[in-house]
Amino acid sequence: MDENVHFLSSLVDDVQLLFFESRSNSKLENPFDIRFLERLAGGHDLSYTVHLPIDLHLGSHSRRIRHEAIEEIIDLMTKLAPLAPSCFDLHLLRELNVAESRWLDCLNDSLAELADRLGHERGKIAIENIDYPFQSVRSLVLNHGFSLCLDFGHGLRYGEDLEQMLNDIPQAAHIHYHGAAEGRDHLAVDSHQDEMSVGLAEKLSDYCFSGVVTLEVYSLDRLQESCLTLAKAWKEYERKEGNCSGR
Repeated sequence: MDENVHFLSSLVDDVQLLFFESRSNSKLENPFDIRFLERLAGGHDLSYTVHLPIDLHLGSHSRRIRHEAIEEIIDLMTKLAPLAPSCFDLHLLRELNVAESRWLDCLNDSLAELADRLGHERGKIAIENIDYPFQSVRSLVLNHGFSLCLDFGHGLRYGEDLEQMLNDIPQAAHIHYHGAAEGRDHLAVDSHQDEMSVGLAEKLSDYCFSGVVTLEVYSLDRLQESCLTLAKAWKEYERKEGNCSGR
């Protein structure tokens, strides 16, 4: 992780720290040096966002499994606190062996407990739309005081209501953007998405979005292509400073 962050530190303003596997399921070490990451941030005016492990089962029918997931989230947030991440992205996995009503009840219990444990810090948890209709959990997430992580690449791939997603920007702490085509995502953003890219830029401006937009593309070539595409698509983008005072 440290080497990747060092490589990106001169290329981007914010790095997303990825923790894809929880401790109990991790087969490989994922060491990180907090002091080194702090020095990088200070030397490059760099900020961090965090992607929490994607194998946390907050909707499990097992109380023990739900509790372990909550403890993992809090433990990782505590360890990374010196880096002052702006948000912690979280997947709410759909438990396929549990009826939807039971899954939603279990999620509700987990989110209530997590919100209570975190207090005012709960807003730093940003729930991400993934591979099922996000409307099924949206109100639950917001009612417990959590933020949204709007992944527009996932929205394209899985047929989300993109207009609703754009309108949800005021509730978002983090935006993910990447290309999606033929059932694949995390591709480079190219000119085929120009209309969507322009629409996203306009909404970010309209809502004075002050969070982070992450190009979640996982390779230097895709990052460079995406940046070139957005430089053209967003050339007319201007933040409305007069309407964004204090943001």
